[in-house]
Amino acid sequence: MSACGGGGVGGGGVGSAVAAALHFFAASQCLVREEWLPDATVHNGSTWDFIVVGGGTAGAALAARLPGAVLLLEAGGDPPQESIIPGFRHHLKGSEYDWNFTSVDDAVSSQALINGQQLQPRGKTLGGSGSINDMVYARGFPADYEEWASLVGEQWNWTNVLKYFKKTEHLTDEKIINDPELMEYHGRNGDIEVTGLNESMYTTTKFLEAFEELGFPIVKDMTYPGLIGAGRFSHTIRDGQRDSSLTAMLNKQSWNEKLKVVKNALVTKILIENDKAYGVEALINGDSFTFLVDKEVVVSAGTFNTAKLLMLSGLGPKEHLEEMEIEVIKDLPVGDNLHDHVMVLTYLAADNGTCFYNEAESQMELIRYLYDRTGSYSRTDSMGAYITNKDGTVPEFAIYPSCISVGENFYQNCVNMLGFQHKICTQLQSELESSELLGLAVVLLKPKSRGKVRLKSADPLEAPLIYSGTFCDISDLDGFPSALQIAWSIANTSYFRAVNARVIELDIDYCNNIGTEDLKCKAQAMATSAWHAVGTAAMGSVLDSRLKVRGVRGLRVADASVMPKVVRGNTNAPVIMIAERAADFIKEEYFGL
Repeated sequence: MSACGGGGVGGGGVGSAVAAALHFFAASQCLVREEWLPDATVHNGSTWDFIVVGGGTAGAALAARLPGAVLLLEAGGDPPQESIIPGFRHHLKGSEYDWNFTSVDDAVSSQALINGQQLQPRGKTLGGSGSINDMVYARGFPADYEEWASLVGEQWNWTNVLKYFKKTEHLTDEKIINDPELMEYHGRNGDIEVTGLNESMYTTTKFLEAFEELGFPIVKDMTYPGLIGAGRFSHTIRDGQRDSSLTAMLNKQSWNEKLKVVKNALVTKILIENDKAYGVEALINGDSFTFLVDKEVVVSAGTFNTAKLLMLSGLGPKEHLEEMEIEVIKDLPVGDNLHDHVMVLTYLAADNGTCFYNEAESQMELIRYLYDRTGSYSRTDSMGAYITNKDGTVPEFAIYPSCISVGENFYQNCVNMLGFQHKICTQLQSELESSELLGLAVVLLKPKSRGKVRLKSADPLEAPLIYSGTFCDISDLDGFPSALQIAWSIANTSYFRAVNARVIELDIDYCNNIGTEDLKCKAQAMATSAWHAVGTAAMGSVLDSRLKVRGVRGLRVADASVMPKVVRGNTNAPVIMIAERAADFIKEEYFGL
């Protein structure tokens, strides 16, 4: 890749032949590439106006917006070049570019997963999870933000946050742009492109037809609050490449001599004296550095690592910090309030014909993409269906379909990306010998259950302990039997009846041994993270409404950990909105802007 600049190829889960093809085409034609900001050389003990901890979705956006001398410290390095290819969106999960967090086995939920542990992929690279996610553009619903406003103040209500969603958005989705009513909710002049096509892939069309037959309204815009139903999502893609706060915002700061990015820099402690944050300690290539700050440290390390860093720095539950032999600076409920959308995966088997996967054709599509960034690798056509509450005002569950072709090797993804037990993955793989698999992710969008994040030790190199808390409020199970049956009813719609779709009864040992209601037990055993964990440094408890850590001057948090309650949708766009708000809070306070 040196002929074009940028990083190397092939570090993620992409096969060696594909990696070689990527290298050849990219080096010779400079088509598949992204220029990352260079790794800066900075002096130990240097002083900055602002230090941003974490160059993920929030940190990249925030650092791009802040005036003054800004130091961005990112624990990972550059993403591999294949991260920008939409068709490879799943390949970096579980790789060296992932923190590869897992939850602690609670011996009750997720017992169909290996060791009872939920996988929690999080990007360990510039761009963070925005460099490895599925690029879905979702916001949640107005009720989510009205709920925030009731807890922390009106500046977080729907009207106010909508302005910040629109600020960052450059909408080009063909399904939406010519509809004036829908466009009232969208921006055209922002940094990140939000795109989509009028034409639908065959698989998606068949799923949409099935949901319509089941009575779901078909909607053009899945972010539109006025109509809730089934539809295709918009995605953050520009010119056939992943668009994110990294590619669209941070990477555009090459002109800014006051912004410095240091990679492979693990921040191990926030330095606090007299209730004022004055700097950070970091490990860079094994060496210890100290950086000082005049104005603020902003932590954007993500739901798990932000909680970990705050606790390592003496901000957290008093009893836990004392147990870890860490000096308590402020007794705060850091790490509490962890929650996530709860995902239960279920599968149908069907005759061949819905997925249309052909290995030779796929290789030709890859060559097409490398030639001119078009074809199936340049886009994604994911969709969802929302099941509303009784009065129809907000979604309660979502169903996200997927399709796996006859003969595909699903086993490795089943084990390594989803984390299911080998017995279950073997059963699903055996179905693929003669049938397609129709995956149906049934997701609870507003769980009452809460978990927590705690330190394993005072060693900053140790991963935090993640207690998911899934179904600790047993009422979260109540809606799953009905939601699963709605998902399975796809098998009774016209098209899927014609391809002999049938529900696969998975052999779950946990439910053979426990005398509980069958569907509730299956949901409990199969439950996993939807990778939208939030809440461990929440506004209203750890933070005030302007994202400042309570009782500590010069310290703010901006990432998914600040959400007091999870929104009903993917969290990437809301995290960028939070970063935009943080940047404005800071500019108002220090620069009067």
